[in-house]
Amino acid sequence: MRTTTDTSHTAADTAAKGPNHVIEQASAIAHPVIDQLSAKAHDTVDKLASAAGHSAERLDEQSEQLAATSQRLRHNVGQQLQRNPMAVLGVAVASGFILSWMLKSRGR
Repeated sequence: MRTTTDTSHTAADTAAKGPNHVIEQASAIAHPVIDQLSAKAHDTVDKLASAAGHSAERLDEQSEQLAATSQRLRHNVGQQLQRNPMAVLGVAVASGFILSWMLKSRGR
């Protein structure tokens, strides 16, 4: 059988536990939401890391292709220079005159 004292004691306990109880309830509600947000953040970071890895691989491949093309062009120019040095010199001089003429007419 409860008495008035027991009821007020229970009310006092509830009032004393009130802030802690509210904090516990808020924590219980927030915890799954925080877990879900954390999981989504981890997924996003994983996707970004994967995309960055693929981009780095493609960049390496393209860099290797560019280096190979550059080496092939240098080799071809060297061969042309050995076969026809006067023609290469003529093309270089003509290109220089044309470029100079284009830059002068731009400045006017």
